[in-house]
Amino acid sequence: MKKLNCILLIDDDESTNRFHEIIIKQINLTDTVVKAKNGKGALDVLTNPKNSIEPDLIFLDLNMPVMDGFRFIELYTGTKNFKEKRPKIVVLSTSLIDEEKEKIESNDEIDMFLNKPLTKKRIANLMTNFWQ
Repeated sequence: MKKLNCILLIDDDESTNRFHEIIIKQINLTDTVVKAKNGKGALDVLTNPKNSIEPDLIFLDLNMPVMDGFRFIELYTGTKNFKEKRPKIVVLSTSLIDEEKEKIESNDEIDMFLNKPLTKKRIANLMTNFWQ
């Protein structure tokens, strides 16, 4: 499996971020996992010139306080950083309402949707889809 430069986990549930980080490290997918509790925190990290965060892959929850996943996508995909690096954006959710499904399907910047939690098998399938 190809090793990625960096993975960004965006979820307001700290235990979910931690669990996903453990799974990612167990399969040695990357040495660098960055976590944010909401879209604003992620955007701050990604657009701060003092950071050198350039994720290949972003796992994104939709329903978060402060800034939800859809607003994050709207703002981040307009940045120079996104346009130059074009990381894969994978939405993670435990459940979706019909309106969210429609928004995901109609958004060209979202590369994939997966149900939470991440598993080694889901990550392996994702890697096969994008990096093989």
